[in-house]
Amino acid sequence: MDLQHMENGIGGGGGGSGVGSNSNSQTLSEIDFQKLAQTIASSIQKIQQNVVAMQRMVNQCNTPQDSPDLKKQLHQIMTYTHQLVSDTSNQLKESEKCKERHLKIQRERLLDEFTAALTKFQALQRKTVNIEKDQVRQARANQYSISKPPGSTNNASNGGNNSFLEDNLFGRKSQQQQQTQMQEEIDLQALEEQERAIRELEENIVGVNEIYKKLGSMVYEQGLVVDSIESSVEQTSVYVSQGTENLRMAGSYKNKLRKKKLILLGIVAVILLIVIIIIVLEFKH
Repeated sequence: MDLQHMENGIGGGGGGSGVGSNSNSQTLSEIDFQKLAQTIASSIQKIQQNVVAMQRMVNQCNTPQDSPDLKKQLHQIMTYTHQLVSDTSNQLKESEKCKERHLKIQRERLLDEFTAALTKFQALQRKTVNIEKDQVRQARANQYSISKPPGSTNNASNGGNNSFLEDNLFGRKSQQQQQTQMQEEIDLQALEEQERAIRELEENIVGVNEIYKKLGSMVYEQGLVVDSIESSVEQTSVYVSQGTENLRMAGSYKNKLRKKKLILLGIVAVILLIVIIIIVLEFKH
């Protein structure tokens, strides 16, 4: 795997600068929020892609494909991804400045996706550190177990006839010792470099833990906002239900009043009819 993904990510990571002019403002407009949300979504996707790529590289550790170049490339991508994680966390914090209620759900979705990607990245970091620590311990143990080339011993009984052979043998052993010592120094430098890389990874893990704490605070605040929105929705639902019930009762009262009016009109009509009949009968008599 090459560093194409990382290079693309570095090129795309600068997208957050488009809203940098509003970083000191107290509120964030909806347009700037959408730009920032697009940058955050792109960063989350890049983190997810890097995690998949790094997982493949970690799986090659302790296999014939393992090599110093592989570890170097893995550390480079991990370092870049850690910086991307830190920037994305700050951008999510920045998005809180947008007070538009209808955008809270979009921000909550981004927060959930980022948390999931961060969890996978942190698990991969810890796995990498454990593997490389085991490799360093094994290499140290192998280094200490290598016995030093035995020193030359002079056998006086051989006399002067074997002096030339002993000198040649001693020279070859001395040369082998020098080569062995040089190789050991190279191996020692490689181990020290790997230990420095492990310490850097451990520092990054601590940094990710701090980001987790920030996310916990964001999730808690988001929960309060969501609870407030849900409470408002529930209250509105209650008002709508009450209004519907009031309309139903008003309609019922109106129907009853109409019936009463019809009954009264019928009674008045009957009375008038009786009066008319009485008057007609009196005139006939």
